[in-house]
Amino acid sequence: MYRTQRLVDLGKRTATYYVIVDDEGVYSGKGIQPGWTPERDVLDVQRASDHPVERELQRTDFTRTCFGSIAPMQFLTVDAVSHGHAAWLVRAQFELDRSFASLVDVFFADELAFDAAAFGDTTG
Repeated sequence: MYRTQRLVDLGKRTATYYVIVDDEGVYSGKGIQPGWTPERDVLDVQRASDHPVERELQRTDFTRTCFGSIAPMQFLTVDAVSHGHAAWLVRAQFELDRSFASLVDVFFADELAFDAAAFGDTTG
């Protein structure tokens, strides 16, 4: 009996994942604690279906979940290789956005200080 050898593809392929997140800590209750710094809580991750009709139903269901909730949740779409990778990507993007926003504040404060120094204003 002859067997042909086939190579097995062990690589993971990217797929679309739907993610529901809470950026304000309302759902987890962390947002009401004193000294809380904003962080992204990942509430649900689902792989999008391959069939277009089922994918649209999933998308509609997630959107209704976000809009019908008391907590301010967001619905995100991300391309990843697994559920955990999708959760990591949305959390990393949130941290990157927060870092960039804080840099904008720093640059704006430096610009104000430079303008004050250039025009001889020593009060601020």
